[in-house]
Amino acid sequence: MNAKTRAMLQPYAPTGRSTEPNNRRRVLVWVTLVVLCASAQAADAGRLFRYRDAQGVMHISSNLPPGQAQAGYEVLDSRTLKQLEKVEPRLTPQQLAERARQRQRAAVEAEEAARARRADLAKQHRDRMLLQAYSSEQEILRLRDSKLGDLERIGRGIENTIRHLRQNLTDVDATIAAYRDDGRAPPAVVLERRASTEDDLSEQLEFAARIRAEHAEIVERFAADLNRYRLLTGSLRTTAHP
Repeated sequence: MNAKTRAMLQPYAPTGRSTEPNNRRRVLVWVTLVVLCASAQAADAGRLFRYRDAQGVMHISSNLPPGQAQAGYEVLDSRTLKQLEKVEPRLTPQQLAERARQRQRAAVEAEEAARARRADLAKQHRDRMLLQAYSSEQEILRLRDSKLGDLERIGRGIENTIRHLRQNLTDVDATIAAYRDDGRAPPAVVLERRASTEDDLSEQLEFAARIRAEHAEIVERFAADLNRYRLLTGSLRTTAHP
């Protein structure tokens, strides 16, 4: 009870006026304070704490030991023992690190699942496009052979150019050797022609390598398309005619 409340409850010296109304007010204030205190005590008395100690032994008590809040506890109704509240233990640095790792693993797994879904959708899209693009296996083979034929014609042209450039390079080298055998320096124009021929040859060799790689890629891609088409149309025939 604070000083203000005690002052309110102190008897007043009689004056010339009646003190009965003041006394009645003081009594009402005192009764109110008593009721509030009793209510607070009753509220506290209506709660119990359930917790486990460091040895794992469970306790139910009206008081929570110091430091137990960090280890977690439950608040129970004292009459029914029904759980009113649950306070989780405070995580240790190791537990926080493990939780972070778990979140990271979950994020990775979610990304992998999303990637798998995207791949599956892309596969379904390719299947639809494959069935729309070709009406038969022969159509796939005709298109493959057409593309390969174009590349092979280009490749033959490149190989002819490469043979021509190699012959030119051999001729230029022979000319340079003749100048040097005579004890003369090769003219600058001959040396420039050799450098230019060598650059052209390197360019054509790279071009030929790209053509061979594209040829192999077309063979592989059409083989996969043909196998997939056969699988899809076989499945469709099986579904339509069980």
